Amino acid sequence: MHPSELRKYGGTVLATLAVLILIRFAYVAIFEPRNLTRPVYILEGLVVATPPGGAPLPPEPLPDWSAVLPRANLEDGSMLSRQCIGCHDLSAAMKTVFGPALHGVIGRARASVPGYDYSTAMRANRTPWTLDALFEYLRNPQLYVPGTKMSFAGLPDAQQRIELLAYLRSSSK
Repeated sequence: MHPSELRKYGGTVLATLAVLILIRFAYVAIFEPRNLTRPVYILEGLVVATPPGGAPLPPEPLPDWSAVLPRANLEDGSMLSRQCIGCHDLSAAMKTVFGPALHGVIGRARASVPGYDYSTAMRANRTPWTLDALFEYLRNPQLYVPGTKMSFAGLPDAQQRIELLAYLRSSSK
């Protein structure tokens, strides 16, 4: 068999496969529509403020920081901070990972770490991160700052937030 005939037959086979793949894509797109009323993926542990047809999260009293910080378990706070280090640097090096560095976050102006591209929603409020603000933010970041880039579902347990904030405060000194 001549090489030009081999190329001709090979090209015919490849063209036929390409047409079959395109037909399959068209068939799936036309005859197997996706039901978009269901979530495509489910985020475990996501706290929803206002579920469809539901009430918003109940208000939560702010802790008395002078009373709770001395009693907070820093070891538990350190364990909780491991959830943060996938996206944030907690060290004094202040490196930007996926999120801004958290070293010294308490008292620092929001959206102020150089080199990180904050969302428009986060840049809209430049007030400092107080313990109260962080306590509420960490409960559900998407509710506290709608449009934030932070995909963390939040810590619904108040004691865990207290311990995490106590650890961040102690490790930033």
